[in-house]
Amino acid sequence: MRNSESSERVRQPDGRIRRLLKRMLVLQEDERRQVARELHEDAGQLLTTLLFGIKLLEGAQTLDQVKAQLPVLKQQTWDALETMRQVSVALRPPLLEDLGLVATLRSFVRDFGARHQVKVAFSTRGEEVRLDPIQEVTVFRIVQEALANAGKYAGASHLRVGVHFEPDHLQVVVADDGVGFDDPLSGGAPVPTESVGIAGMQLRADLLGGTCTVDSAAGDGVTVTLRVPLPDDPATDKEPSPQ
Repeated sequence: MRNSESSERVRQPDGRIRRLLKRMLVLQEDERRQVARELHEDAGQLLTTLLFGIKLLEGAQTLDQVKAQLPVLKQQTWDALETMRQVSVALRPPLLEDLGLVATLRSFVRDFGARHQVKVAFSTRGEEVRLDPIQEVTVFRIVQEALANAGKYAGASHLRVGVHFEPDHLQVVVADDGVGFDDPLSGGAPVPTESVGIAGMQLRADLLGGTCTVDSAAGDGVTVTLRVPLPDDPATDKEPSPQ
């Protein structure tokens, strides 16, 4: 009888787990929708413009007309490649598995600052501890979303990203000097309402057994603080690398 009851509990997870799973499915679908929109609106438009330029090239009557069009086509091609690279990094950062979380975040933060013309300060503290691949990519996603929110809503001129390895936990802080958010009547930006946003960051942190807090007030910017517990013995928790 006990075995039957145990099996029933396995088949029917408790309400909290069901809610977490439902929220994760919604989060994944929203992220897929966002990637699809970026591919359509950004990469799709660039490729359409490139195709139009090629058609103009086909109609060129002289060599000078061809030479005049080539630099434009070259720039359009580079723009399309860069857009595809950014989408690829958003889907799966290539540095993460090889170089680890700190190097990946440093590179991503630098690129983010260049794209959004924002001054970014990146700092680390403590000796880096390699987490398992799922943990590392989840921490990356949380920072990625925090920066995306800053780029969309903050109107910031400076960003600060700190990665701190403490004895028992990893703490990541993303802070901006933007408008912040509070009651919209007080002058701050409206609280972001997309499901891929604050709720998504907090859900991911919860799945890691950690916390993600968002502190803000109108005119005082936004500070996102992520805390994730570290394994007691990281060396024994990691799977051996394939030879």
